[in-house]
Amino acid sequence: MGSIYFEAVVDVPAKLVWDFVDRYTRSEVHVFSACVAERQEGEYRVVTLPGGEEVWERNLTVDPVRRRASYTVPELSDAEYHHAEMRVDVVGDNAARLIWVTDYLPHDLAEQRAEIYQVMFDELVAAVTAHATGRAGADS
Repeated sequence: MGSIYFEAVVDVPAKLVWDFVDRYTRSEVHVFSACVAERQEGEYRVVTLPGGEEVWERNLTVDPVRRRASYTVPELSDAEYHHAEMRVDVVGDNAARLIWVTDYLPHDLAEQRAEIYQVMFDELVAAVTAHATGRAGADS
């Protein structure tokens, strides 16, 4: 299976990073510039793209004890299979490791989409940091 893997250590306590990821799973925070809106429909996080297309991300696991959220996009274009997880690991009192892994079938989709995911991961790290420091835009 093709995988896209990103991790970053942020100078933010793990509980605050997890708070952001948890809120993300409930469509309470806006992260990605490639999305214009998000809403919750049951266990789905529905993301609206600029052209009006909707992507339905189904939450599979939201585990506050292990600080892990996993989801799938059952009907993602060109994908036979999609699964992703965001995880937060404690690095120290005021630092955490944010990990985002996305698995794809067919395998080559991971390579084709890795550059887009890099941009999105950079936006995720920036949003987590802004959320933790209370800067404007973290929850908009």
